Amino acid sequence: MRRGRLRGPLGSHDRPASALTFRLVLAVFGAAVLLAGAVLAAVWARSVPLAVVLAAGFLAACLNIYRVNRRRRFERR
Repeated sequence: MRRGRLRGPLGSHDRPASALTFRLVLAVFGAAVLLAGAVLAAVWARSVPLAVVLAAGFLAACLNIYRVNRRRRFERR
C-alpha cells in the first residue's frame, strides 16, 4: 500500500472513484420524499405528530446531504 496522498486522477487505478455521487443522489431523493410527506401530512392528513416526525427526518436528510457533499469535496483534492 502506498503512503501519502494519491496523485492520480479520480477514476484511475491509483485513485478509484467512490460511490459518493450515488449516495448524494439517494440522499437528495430521500429528502424530497420526506419533504413531500411532511407537507402532505400537515395539509392533507392534518396530522401534526406525523408532520413533525417527517420534518425531523427531512432535517436529518439535509444534514446527510451536507456531510456527503463535504466528503465528495475532500475526496476530489
